[in-house]
Amino acid sequence: MLTATHLSKSFADLAAIRNVSLTLAAGQIMALVGASGSGKSTLLNIIAGLLDADRGEVRLDGGLVIGPKDVLVAGHPQIRVVPQEYQLMPNISIRENINYALRFYERTYRSARVDELLKLCRLEAVQHHKPREASGGEKQRTAIARAVAEPARVLLLDEPFSHLDLPNRLIIRDLLFELVRQQIGDQPPPACLFVTHDATDALSIADQIGIIQQGQLKQIGTPREVYFSPKTTYAARMTGPVNVFRGKHLSVLGLPPTHPSEAFIGLRPEHISLADDGPVAGTVQAVFFQGRQSELDVRVSRYVSVRLLTERDDVQVGDQVRIHLNGNRLMSIG
Repeated sequence: MLTATHLSKSFADLAAIRNVSLTLAAGQIMALVGASGSGKSTLLNIIAGLLDADRGEVRLDGGLVIGPKDVLVAGHPQIRVVPQEYQLMPNISIRENINYALRFYERTYRSARVDELLKLCRLEAVQHHKPREASGGEKQRTAIARAVAEPARVLLLDEPFSHLDLPNRLIIRDLLFELVRQQIGDQPPPACLFVTHDATDALSIADQIGIIQQGQLKQIGTPREVYFSPKTTYAARMTGPVNVFRGKHLSVLGLPPTHPSEAFIGLRPEHISLADDGPVAGTVQAVFFQGRQSELDVRVSRYVSVRLLTERDDVQVGDQVRIHLNGNRLMSIG
């Protein structure tokens, strides 16, 4: 449905986006994950038609998405953007903010559609509040409701989870699922693309994840592909906690030297376990309680420490433990 081909963009001597290509299908959720300054928001604005690319093109249903230098009003009518700072009108209510997006529609339809969106976005109880009286989650949901008030082909979100507490993050996650399933009349469901620096939400909600680093799309795949088979150390670390070792340290960890000594090897904490008969001994340096389980920092040697997860609640700092590493889960990450 949407294709971005060989996009590049520079600001003065800084290359913000470098030869990025991606595709997005109707009803699909894609997440772009990268550190601050990696070019995520710039790419989003180019796809939305709010910023001109230096090279490359964006097409929606085969038609060219034109940048602001060639149109009177920037943006594409079928591509909606939810900015990071919401950009709600401060002096009217939440209901009126959503209603404004439908101002050219007949009154009866407009009222019914606003009621539908308020219910979908869980805003009925605060619909008469002004944005300054609303929480961050309520303002985020209002911005999303306003963006999808009219039928849209693509919904773009810039860091939709960044200002939210855990309960509101879960609400927004569920809402995005609802939106990509929603069909208005004979319109297909919209596609959703969001950018984030925190992969926690991306892994749980996205169909595809792209890893962006210094303006380049380094890897793209399903959440499981990117999490369990990252191509680089950066991709591994952007998608969650990971132990990174040199190949020469595998023997210290009780593993056969199956990789070159200078290669980087990754292993997720969930693939290391405490075991009374484990082949490797270590000393617990720190215990980080996470609810159902704890994360342990275990020093194995002068130069090697590992992070692992355990459901045991009797482990303390200073304890001597034995551990087992699942060699079948080692990841070559450059």
